[in-house]
Amino acid sequence: MRLALIPLFVMGSLPFSAPAKADLFDNLFSIFEPNDDREIGAKQHSQVVAQYGGEYTKEGLNDYVLDIGLRLAFVSEMRDLPWRFTILNSPVVNAFALPGGYVYITRGLLALANNEAEVAGVLAHEIGHVTARHGAARQSRATGIGLIGALATVLTGSSIVQELGQQLGGLYVAGYSRDQEYEADQLGVKYLGLAGYPREAMADFLKRMEAQTEYMAALTGNSAGGSFDFFASHPQTEDRIGRASASAAANSDDLDREYGRSRYLGVIDGMLYGDDPKEGVIRGREFLHPELRFKFSAPEGFQLINSSRAVYAVDGKGSQMAFDLEKLGSPGQSMADYLRNVWLAKLKVPSISTTEVGGAPAAVTRLAIEQNGQKIYLTAAVIDFGGDRVARFIYQTTSSDNALQARFTESYNSFRTLDAAVAAAIKPIRMKIETVSEKKDMSAILAGMADVTKDKKALLILLNPSFENGVPPAGQPYKNLSDGN
Repeated sequence: MRLALIPLFVMGSLPFSAPAKADLFDNLFSIFEPNDDREIGAKQHSQVVAQYGGEYTKEGLNDYVLDIGLRLAFVSEMRDLPWRFTILNSPVVNAFALPGGYVYITRGLLALANNEAEVAGVLAHEIGHVTARHGAARQSRATGIGLIGALATVLTGSSIVQELGQQLGGLYVAGYSRDQEYEADQLGVKYLGLAGYPREAMADFLKRMEAQTEYMAALTGNSAGGSFDFFASHPQTEDRIGRASASAAANSDDLDREYGRSRYLGVIDGMLYGDDPKEGVIRGREFLHPELRFKFSAPEGFQLINSSRAVYAVDGKGSQMAFDLEKLGSPGQSMADYLRNVWLAKLKVPSISTTEVGGAPAAVTRLAIEQNGQKIYLTAAVIDFGGDRVARFIYQTTSSDNALQARFTESYNSFRTLDAAVAAAIKPIRMKIETVSEKKDMSAILAGMADVTKDKKALLILLNPSFENGVPPAGQPYKNLSDGN
């Protein structure tokens, strides 16, 4: 979450639920010609980059990813497109593409990948979405509203929610259908083979994504598996790994194909890992902003994600949370008046409770709205942040469960000023490539790892699957994390 205060409105259903409905809209027809694809991508590029924290640059890394991408694009059916490959400054494990050859990969995904071939598998998959024109198909259903702004209406069918959600809809790219995922996987395997990479890297990449999802579920206590990662916009199906493996086996050959692990580890050494402290950091369920000096916790079982616009969380069961900072409608305005007449002015707010959170004036309301015959329960809270600014929390669920509502209350009540010493101690975390030594056992390796999680061993294994059965033989390079600027 950046220092800039950007208006935020709650959206009825964030696009992470897209895969469930994608089959209803995709694979019908596309009203766009190929030339239009380039215009679509060019128009949306700057917005996507801004919403994912900007472009991440590191000497050698950007050119490296570009070289991989162009190597794959050259063997595709659209080799003449002006392909563009962008690393996004986001810790979220994700990758996606826009029509016209705009491909994006986050530094979070680069941190997770084991080798160059796995990154190639990611890019090959996204190139497959472009060459199969899946993005154009999704754009067709968004015509008249815009790819980014349309998601609230497409996914909820609620005009009221659309008005409230237009500012928030751009964080995600609409999901693909299962058939589109299968096609992109198969095309990706094809491109990997033609470009000289191991075709098995596609299945390897999918396995890494599964490991990431399992790790996040364990970290947040969210067994439902809700996430903001690659599988949020790319449906996860049980047989995708099997299909990708079968395709690789069916096209196997005797060529010497390199995974490029040493080369890959060399270029990511020193790469920023996790959140950029300038935009706040996530520590499990807790969010801390060292520059704005505040902190709060998401409800138990929710997974947090930071963005340039706001902070979000989901529980994988349909419940969602959003947080941001905003200016008051007028200097000295009361929290209750702001809540009723500014933030939720388009809704009929039944009643408002005035209270205090951390010693600051606050106001809270709970209401229900009808959406396609189903009740949506909203909890909204605003807290005086000082300087004519308010901290805003909103929670959405389809459940009227009192225990869930109590978790929402606990969440917004956790909002506090961050101690100066704690804020000063928050430093950027960077990827550090080290070599296994006979002098270091597992405990010594973990002791030298930055304190980014309570379960350092689980994170070390996530980043380095070779550690699953203990410390690998001496001499092997591995990814570690270090504090530093």
